[in-house]
Amino acid sequence: MAQARASEIQPVRADLVDDYDPSRFVESLQQVIRCATVVNDDGTYDETTFDEMAKVLVQRFPLVHQHLERETFNRHGVLLTWRGTKDDLDPIVLMAHQDVVPVEAGTESDWTVPPFSGAVADGRIYGRGALDCKGSLIAILEAVEYMLERDVQIERTVLVVLGHDEEVGGHKGAKVIARELEERGVRPWFVVDEGGSVVVGIITAVDSPVALVGIAEKGYMDVTLTAEGEGGHSSIPPRDTPLVQIADAVAKLDRSPMKPRIGTMAPMLRALSGSMSGVAGRLAGRPEMAAPILTRVFARDNLMNALQRTTMVPTVMSGGEKINVIPQLASAHVNVRIIPGDTIASVTSHIRSVVGPDVHIEVDQDVSWEPSALSSTESDGWRVVTGVIGSIFPNAIISPWVVVGAADARYFEEFSAGVYRFAPFEVDSEAIAGVHATNEFVNVKDAQRAVSFFVRLISAAATTAD
Repeated sequence: MAQARASEIQPVRADLVDDYDPSRFVESLQQVIRCATVVNDDGTYDETTFDEMAKVLVQRFPLVHQHLERETFNRHGVLLTWRGTKDDLDPIVLMAHQDVVPVEAGTESDWTVPPFSGAVADGRIYGRGALDCKGSLIAILEAVEYMLERDVQIERTVLVVLGHDEEVGGHKGAKVIARELEERGVRPWFVVDEGGSVVVGIITAVDSPVALVGIAEKGYMDVTLTAEGEGGHSSIPPRDTPLVQIADAVAKLDRSPMKPRIGTMAPMLRALSGSMSGVAGRLAGRPEMAAPILTRVFARDNLMNALQRTTMVPTVMSGGEKINVIPQLASAHVNVRIIPGDTIASVTSHIRSVVGPDVHIEVDQDVSWEPSALSSTESDGWRVVTGVIGSIFPNAIISPWVVVGAADARYFEEFSAGVYRFAPFEVDSEAIAGVHATNEFVNVKDAQRAVSFFVRLISAAATTAD
């Protein structure tokens, strides 16, 4: 299928969404937050909550469901197809996910409002999934509904993919939908999913807002460390009990990180070099040459350190059931995020060399994957996406980055050269801290901008000028 030439990519009128009522976004987001579409770590969920959300979406977006083809996969994964008039143009894919993580038991009272109320307070829409990722989902559908209300005709097909198990790997949702599209011969011009946003006060030495657009994402591993040994009564303890071995192994991993790979950060650093202050600003324009200094500077900042290397952190430790009994078995689960340049094999080798032969290492292959490839920052697709970001957030510096988390977008990398990760919301450290935690929110002021982003993106990529 043919790609659009740069000269065929149409700009969007600056006043395109002046008549959009942002209260519609707020009300739609509130209603889907109230659908507690929680997916547990073992992949189980209450299907009735997804059925309820499906009904809400039909009610809120009647034209979407009247004019777009709707297919379901494993009952709750959704593919919406808005057919364009030119079949020879590769489609674009817009993605979000319906599922959310649980609210940790016992923390409900810590929320400003009940976590599944969708209540508005202090200019914020609070609720589990507000930012991750129901805000994007609603912005996409509000944009399509807005355009259908105005009888906008598109030439390029728009595919909307709404997974239902992203928080546990996306294996039954987005992965299945992606494989189906690939088998149909679909080759997306570009894909936009979550994984970036406009960050404020987050990037070391940068005061300006930064629109981080993911061009790749880290790989992922779940690793279990296990130690066995002599148990018995705690009054006569042997040396190096299983708990001591596991504690020692975890401490060694913490003290022995994998080497930084500043080259992966190079596109981001070059984009930000003119706005960075201090030592980092003076050196960011030539990251490879200044790597020894930059890696030390970035190691002091949690985010920048995560961007420059593979990270390994223990998240669950277990062993023993009684206070005066030494357990014969102890374990630790280590969550690993793999930077491009490292691999599952190289990380496994590193862990084995650090913890030693007495600790057993098991990698859960079912939920582990390699780092993604880097999407182009020289393509027409990149220019369209970043051009629209610049029109909506004119004060933001636009920068590529490698997403430290995981998203469903990775399932499209094998058959699309332009997989980008950006959610049109402005976030600070407080907003980021609420994701998967207490007081998740999006700002009401972002409603107009979020919907405008997707209207302008669809218009620029899929329509022609008047």
